[in-house]
Amino acid sequence: MRRRLLPNPDNQLMARVKRALRASGYAPLAQVRVMVDRGQVFLAGDVPTYFMKQVAQTRALSVDGVKALSNDLVVEREFPQY
Repeated sequence: MRRRLLPNPDNQLMARVKRALRASGYAPLAQVRVMVDRGQVFLAGDVPTYFMKQVAQTRALSVDGVKALSNDLVVEREFPQY
């Protein structure tokens, strides 16, 4: 008889956070690295503006099951000037 593995809650939470970031409509947020450890979410990577850093944090915190958040996103210093 084959044993069925139970889903890992951290992996499920990571998938939900990634989905929320992709659903924001901001392409750079789809590239954010998401890690989860016992309900604590870690965001890492580069974003072009402080606004997007804040959007990523807000979106991640809105996901059910997030106990804490560490927003380690770095705002890129070099981006096109308009």
